[in-house]
Amino acid sequence: MWLPKDERKVLACYYKELHESGVAARRSFFLSTLEKSLRGRNARNRVLLASQTLHRRNLIAFLNDQGDALTVQLSLEGYDLGRKYSSWWTRSGLLYAEYKHHWIWLIGSFVSGIIATLFVLWLSKVLKLK
Repeated sequence: MWLPKDERKVLACYYKELHESGVAARRSFFLSTLEKSLRGRNARNRVLLASQTLHRRNLIAFLNDQGDALTVQLSLEGYDLGRKYSSWWTRSGLLYAEYKHHWIWLIGSFVSGIIATLFVLWLSKVLKLK
C-alpha cells in the first residue's frame, strides 16, 4: 500500500521510535518531535491529520491523547508498513510495485526516446564534420 507523503513520514517516525525502544509495543510521542519529520508550514496540523488518517486505516491505535502527547501503538499491518517505509530500498520497491503500470512510465519512456534520437542525430552531424 502506498500512502500519501505525510502519512508515510509519520508512520516511519512511529516505527523508528518504537523499534528503537525494543520490547515496548506502545510509546508516548510529543507532537513537537513528530513535527520534525515533516517540513513546511502547519506541521503540527499535518501530523495530527496524518495520525488520524492512519488511525482510520487501522495502522495505529491511540491509547491516550493528551494535547501535546500521544500514546500510540502500531497494529501488525502498521508495524510492517512502517518497517518498509523506514528503509529506502524497500520503499522504492513499494513505489515500483504500486505504480509499475502507471501512465507516467509511458510518458517518460516516450520523452526519453525523443531525447535519445535527437542526441544521436546531433552526434552523427558532429562526427561527419570532422
